[in-house]
Amino acid sequence: MPVIFGINPLLEALKAKEALEKIYILSGQHRPVFGKIQKMARELNIPTVQADRKKLDQISGGKTHQGVVALLTVVSYISLENLVDRVQKAGQDPNFIIADRITDPQNFGAIIRSSEVLGIQGVIFSQRDSTPVTEQVVKASAGAVFHLDICKVANLANAVEYLQKCGIWIYASSSHSEKTIWEMDFTRPQAIIIGSEGRGIRPLLLKKSDEVFRIPQQGKTESLNVSVAAGIIMTEIMKQRISPRLK
Repeated sequence: MPVIFGINPLLEALKAKEALEKIYILSGQHRPVFGKIQKMARELNIPTVQADRKKLDQISGGKTHQGVVALLTVVSYISLENLVDRVQKAGQDPNFIIADRITDPQNFGAIIRSSEVLGIQGVIFSQRDSTPVTEQVVKASAGAVFHLDICKVANLANAVEYLQKCGIWIYASSSHSEKTIWEMDFTRPQAIIIGSEGRGIRPLLLKKSDEVFRIPQQGKTESLNVSVAAGIIMTEIMKQRISPRLK
């Protein structure tokens, strides 16, 4: 993924309002210039995260980074408002995926690939708690990321509230739910929240959801891979929304 490293190059990129995905700052740095970088990033709504030297060395390819590395955006994002507006103006019922805390690029790319193949109109994710759309994500998506609307938001809880105000039903997938996927009606305007394998969906998002369901399991393995679970959910959605028109 294209990167910018070094204090002065990063400052110039921020001044020029370059499309930056995320800024990594070496942990424990208290120099005024790092505070300036963080302030400029906040004003441009660019997330900054603390990282150790090993992580920065890895991202910069071992080059001298002076404690800061930034990832350049590799795709064009759509705003949440424009995503909803585009679908509604096309006379379609919204059908979105919300990815909560998906940190593995392979899983995120696979979810995007399945979304594009199975008729999802857009994938929404948080810029802070999920992996950014890196070259790994692009590769794992088999290029599907360029054929699907991707929406990056600052706060998923606020995004959920906005979608609900637009008349969009919010579903969440959780292994702790009593209701199963087979009991859900996926024919209405909707967005499905999918959480990471390790941490699942954060409690606040579960609380805000209109319906919570689980995928029934018979085996002894604790859980499905998140991208596999997403594929199962999207297949059921497509079955409910498209099969009546194929009869």
